[in-house]
Amino acid sequence: MSRPVAIVLGAGMGGRAVARALGADHLVIVVDRRVDLAKAAADVVGGEAAMVDLLDIDDVMRFRDDVLARHGRIDAVVHLVGGWQGSKTVDVGALDAWDSIAPGVFVTVRTTTVAFRDALIASGGSYIMVSSTAAAKPTAGNVAYATAKAAAETWVGGLAHSFKDTSARAVVVAVKALVDADMRAAQPDQAFPGYTDTSDLAASIHGIVGGDTANGARRDLTEA
Repeated sequence: MSRPVAIVLGAGMGGRAVARALGADHLVIVVDRRVDLAKAAADVVGGEAAMVDLLDIDDVMRFRDDVLARHGRIDAVVHLVGGWQGSKTVDVGALDAWDSIAPGVFVTVRTTTVAFRDALIASGGSYIMVSSTAAAKPTAGNVAYATAKAAAETWVGGLAHSFKDTSARAVVVAVKALVDADMRAAQPDQAFPGYTDTSDLAASIHGIVGGDTANGARRDLTEA
């Protein structure tokens, strides 16, 4: 039986931690718009790196077909793509923030769920979106970001519904923000209240991929 395949979308500190966690029992393919970052994250676990335009459904489908042709399966897709941008209030700046972040936060969820849905059904696999607690707590200053995350969560909820009567699952994992050992070392006086350590995020996602969370669940790691 071929080794299960996990695709990690995003090579930031969260993506790197998730790649390390999943690399113990999966072939990990790290995707980023910067192939050097993807390669650095993938090399740690002997995985693969790819640069894919996640805004372009045709490019995502070509990538999916290549992975299936070479490895025969896709067992997990972890979405860690996005970026935060705020505004002073609900003003023109909020519109500008939306235009800036909506593609990465929301559109990439649409393309990747559509592209990978059937492959995940075939493998009984997992689609995991890392979201933000802001999605449930909009403010004047985070309205664009919160709205984009909430829209993305709604889309993943639709994916979960489409997985009904299959063994596949779609799960949302929410954090306030992420912190890792390097950040703590660089700011030793900072407490990072409410932040989730990337190692805890990675452990949670590893458990979800292993089947410890039901389809359609939303796991808030700030409540752990």
